[in-house]
Amino acid sequence: MYITQDKLLKLGLCSNAMYVFLFFLFQPDGINLQKIIISGFLAFSVVTSLIICFQNRQSLNQLPSLYRRTFIFLMIWSLITIIRGFSFNIQDWVTNFGNVYMALAWVTPVFIIIGQKIENWVIFYKSIVFMFQLMLISLFALPFYIGPSKLRTEWVWLLRPINFILLLGVSRFKSQFRVLVYVTFVVYILMAILTEQRIEFIYLFLVFGFIAIRKLKQIKIKRKFLKYILLASVALVTIIFTYGYENISNIIKVFVEYEDTRVFLYNELIYELKGVEDYIGRGSLGTYYSHYMEHTKWYIEEIRGEKWFGDSSTRITIEVGYLQMILKGGYILFFLTFFLMVSSSYLAIFKSNNSFIRNLGLYILTLTILSIISFRPAFTPTFIILWTAIGTVLNKKYRKMSDQEIKELINI
Repeated sequence: MYITQDKLLKLGLCSNAMYVFLFFLFQPDGINLQKIIISGFLAFSVVTSLIICFQNRQSLNQLPSLYRRTFIFLMIWSLITIIRGFSFNIQDWVTNFGNVYMALAWVTPVFIIIGQKIENWVIFYKSIVFMFQLMLISLFALPFYIGPSKLRTEWVWLLRPINFILLLGVSRFKSQFRVLVYVTFVVYILMAILTEQRIEFIYLFLVFGFIAIRKLKQIKIKRKFLKYILLASVALVTIIFTYGYENISNIIKVFVEYEDTRVFLYNELIYELKGVEDYIGRGSLGTYYSHYMEHTKWYIEEIRGEKWFGDSSTRITIEVGYLQMILKGGYILFFLTFFLMVSSSYLAIFKSNNSFIRNLGLYILTLTILSIISFRPAFTPTFIILWTAIGTVLNKKYRKMSDQEIKELINI
C-alpha cells in the first residue's frame, strides 16, 4: 500500500501529538513496555519527518543562498551537538533519543524543508484540530490528576497552538472549527492555572498585543510599532548577553515589582561555561551544576525536614530557550538559530504582500521574545510549527503572493 507524503506528514504530526498526550497521562518512567510503546509514537514522528524532508531536500533551492547556507550550517552543527552526546551507556541512548529536549530538539529545524510547500499548512491545521480534540478528551481524566501539587507542564503542550491559531485569525476558519477554538481557549486558561505556568499568560499577552497592533488602521503606525518591537527584542537579547540579565532585571524592578525566577539560571550557566565551551557547548547530553538547586535541596531536607521533589543539582536541561541552546551547542548554535528567527520574522512582517505570511512572522517574533525567559527547544508541536513557519516565510515566492493567491493554496 502506497502512502502519500501528505498522509505520512499528517500521521507524523498526529503521532507526535499522541506521544505528548500519552506522556502526561501515564507519566512513564524508566525502561519498560509502557515507556517503549509511548516512545514509539515519538520515534515514528521523527522518522516520518526525516523521510519527508530527505525526499524534498531539493526544495531548499527555493531559499536565498544566505538562508540556505545558514540552515545547512545549523543542521551540521546540530548533528555535531548530537554526536557529542554519544555514549556506550544504554540509558544515555534512551535519554538522548527518547527525550524531546535532547537530540531531537536539534533535529526540529529540518521542518524548514516542509515549510517550502505552503499547502502543508492545511495538514498542520487538521493536526492542530486533532490536538485540541485530544485535550478535550483529557478533561475526563483531569479529576484523577488534580491534587495539592501542580499539574505537569506537559498538560499545556497540545494547547499552546491556540496562540498560533489566534494570530492567524479565527475568522478564516469554518464555523465548526471556531467553536472548537473557543472551547480550547477556555481549557488552555484552565490548564495554565493548574500547571501554574505564568509564561502561558505572558504568551497570551503578547499574542493579543500583536492582534491589537494588527487591527490598527494606520499602516505606518502599525509598521512602526512592529519595527520597534523587533528592534527592541534584538537589542534586549544583545544587552542580556553583554551587560547581564541580572542587571537588566534590577533596572526593571525599579519600575515594576515582580518575582524574577530566571536570574539564577543566567548567572549559573554563564559562570559555568568557560573558554571554548562558550562557543561549542557541552553536547546534547551536556549538564551543568546548579548551586541554587543544591542549596534549596539542603534547606528543604535539613532545615524544614521535608522530602525534596525538585531537580538534581546536576541539571541536564535549563528552562530558558536561549540558555538551553548555549548549554548544548554554545553560542554557535544560539547565533545560527537567533539569526534565522529574527531574519524570518523581519521578512515576513515587513517584506510580505499577504496577511498569512505576516501572521507567521508574528508567531516567529513571539517565540523569539519568549525564548528569553522560557520555551526551551523541543521536538513538540510548538517548535515544529515554528520551524515550518520559518521555512515558509523565507521562501520569497510565498512572500510575493497576494491574499487571494494564498487562499487558493490554503483553503480551510
